[in-house]
Amino acid sequence: MGRRAAGGPADLWSYPRSWRDRYGDDVEMYLRDRYGDGPLPVSARLSLFRSGTVERLRSGGIIGTSAEPDLQVRGASLLVLCAWVMFVFAGSAFAKYTEHWPLVTPQVDRRLPAAAMGAVQASSLAGTLILISAAAVALPALARLVRSDGWRPLWALLRPLAVAVTVAGVAGTVIVVWNNHLGPAAITAPLSLQVAGVVAGLLVLGALAVGCGTVVALVYRLRLSHRVTRAFGLLALAMAAVLVLIFAGVLTWWISTAEHAPWFFGSLAPRSPSSPAPLAMIVLCLMMLSALVLAGIGTVRIVDGLSRADAEPAYRGGD
Repeated sequence: MGRRAAGGPADLWSYPRSWRDRYGDDVEMYLRDRYGDGPLPVSARLSLFRSGTVERLRSGGIIGTSAEPDLQVRGASLLVLCAWVMFVFAGSAFAKYTEHWPLVTPQVDRRLPAAAMGAVQASSLAGTLILISAAAVALPALARLVRSDGWRPLWALLRPLAVAVTVAGVAGTVIVVWNNHLGPAAITAPLSLQVAGVVAGLLVLGALAVGCGTVVALVYRLRLSHRVTRAFGLLALAMAAVLVLIFAGVLTWWISTAEHAPWFFGSLAPRSPSSPAPLAMIVLCLMMLSALVLAGIGTVRIVDGLSRADAEPAYRGGD
């Protein structure tokens, strides 16, 4: 049967490839019978996109219980990875926002916020080590993928990431060089540098999003054993705990600074009036809280997937 122009593959792109291969022709025939050869209504396109997204999430083990336990653990672990990426961006912005807090905080009041900041930094390092460990666990499967499929498909997958990282790296370098020219005495950056910093931050956020999507696509291409998938799940659980510690450290720093040096959130002049709840901290904490919700969903699904795998004889024997 010929592909229709309006209801063809372009309208089913949100569905997984395996679903399109199995049901695509039947859906196209149904769309042709119902809407004819003209363009699909917007409501029909939105319905297809919604259903396709749900089916893609279900087939990836991210929602529902129909997927095999290992696939559910893999998808839930990737949810935690996405939460970590959100924390990386929010944490980077938090580090930049708070870099001058010791200059305006009385020495006697620095102990608690300094401890909170140290906890945030130590937890961030732990999260990085967890991520490196996950990459090391996946390395043998990646090597097998390269041996079987070659470098060309892998490079096609990595090319957008390489471009995004290059652009973000160049923008970040420009900002660093520009900031260094101002000298260490400049606490408040000029408006032009602030605008450029926002643009660079958006580019970095885009690179992180592309990187996360690339890793997700790559992990789904790997042929992982049950043992490796279980290791991924346990590392993701550890990562979720790290995210909780980071969020607790950020909140502790915010509360202690708002109590003892609230002028940091205003003009930076000691004893000057200011709001202890600046918009920047509210946005950053809301982003972290959203990421924690995502990580929490992933954690629940990982535990459920591991429990299901332990209860099934096919998984109890190891690989």
